[in-house]
Amino acid sequence: MKHLLPSLVLYLLFCIAALSGQDAGAGGADSSSSSSGGAAVGMVVGSNYVLKVSDVIELDVYQERDLNKSVRIEGDGTVSLALVGKVKLAGMTVGEGKSLITDLYNRDYLVDPQISLLVVSFSPKVLHILGSVRSPGVVNIPPDRDLTLTEALSMVGGVTRMGNPRAIKIKRVDQDGRTRQMEVNFSKVVQDPDVTDLVLNEGDTIWVPERII
Repeated sequence: MKHLLPSLVLYLLFCIAALSGQDAGAGGADSSSSSSGGAAVGMVVGSNYVLKVSDVIELDVYQERDLNKSVRIEGDGTVSLALVGKVKLAGMTVGEGKSLITDLYNRDYLVDPQISLLVVSFSPKVLHILGSVRSPGVVNIPPDRDLTLTEALSMVGGVTRMGNPRAIKIKRVDQDGRTRQMEVNFSKVVQDPDVTDLVLNEGDTIWVPERII
C-alpha cells in the first residue's frame, strides 16, 4: 500500500494539470474568435483606385457611429451622407474622396474627423471574347488593375486548334462614341519580346477567327 501512494499522487497531479490546460485552451479559442469577429468588412484597394457608378463604399467616422454608412454610388455619381447631403464621388480616387468627405465634415460639423473609406463591392467591368476559343463569353476585368489580351485569352481557355491567333480582331468604342476595329497578331505578342501586350478596355469585343484551310 505504501508503494501505491506515490504513484497515486502523481496520477492525480497529472489529471489536474491536463484539465487546467484544456480550460486555458478553451478560453484562448473564445478570445481569438471574439477578436476576429470584430474585424472590419471591406476590400483593400490603392488610394489611386478611381470610384465608379455602382461601386459600394463603406464610410467609417471614428467615434461617430451615427455617421457610419455603407452606400452605393448612384447613377449621377453621388452618394447621400448624413449631415452633408449629396456628395459626388464618381471619377475621384479613393484618396480624393476621403479628403473631400473629411473636409466637408470638418468644415461645419466635426473637429479633426478621422475617416476611413473602403470599397465593399465594385462596379462590374466586362468585355466579350467570341469565336475560336475554348470557353467564349464574358470576361471580368479586375477592378483595380489593367487586363491584357494574354490574360483575357487565358481566362477563356486560350485559342483552339482551329483558331487563328495571327488575325484577332478587337472592336472598341472610344470615349467619343466612335467604334473602331483593330487587328492583332497574337502570335507576335507571345513570341516577340519587343512586342507589347495589348491592354484591353471595358466593353471591348474580341473575335478569334478560324484558320483558313
